[in-house]
Amino acid sequence: MQVELKHIKGGLLEQEYTCDPADFPDLAVATTKSSATYRGPVEIRLRFRQAARMVEVEGDLRATLVMACGRCLAVFERELSEQIVMTFVPDDREDDTVAERELERHELGMIPYRDDCLELLAPLQEQLVMAVPIRALCTEDCRGLCPLCGADKNLSSCDCDRIPFNSKFGVLAKLKK
Repeated sequence: MQVELKHIKGGLLEQEYTCDPADFPDLAVATTKSSATYRGPVEIRLRFRQAARMVEVEGDLRATLVMACGRCLAVFERELSEQIVMTFVPDDREDDTVAERELERHELGMIPYRDDCLELLAPLQEQLVMAVPIRALCTEDCRGLCPLCGADKNLSSCDCDRIPFNSKFGVLAKLKK
């Protein structure tokens, strides 16, 4: 997925992409580690603004994630809508072999490009990976599973006795009575 600078006529260009999640190789690795998967296509809308040799890219990503709840393990879908902003600048470096060097543009949030061509795959893939929640919840008030019998407390209640775990302050509660 590339855009050549010559296509940004008058300093503006708008593009829409519909991609399969499989088009992003790192996305498969990231989603298997978090037990989330992208379902259906990823829709990307981008607006390019060029000022001299710097290109600002703004847009949004839309996709559907299928995830397991971090509390009750129920599988659910969530619609993602992420706003993105990226800045591309020309890569003027000649030699990458220097071990110790001053901070470069890409280390300050700038994305370098070469040969008047913006490579979009890696930065968009990064945005998609970062959009996956670390610990997703099916609802904000999910009650989770009973730690003793494993019952889903969202669907039913259980009669398990709550045993305080290592209650160091239990002695103080007895003094109060």
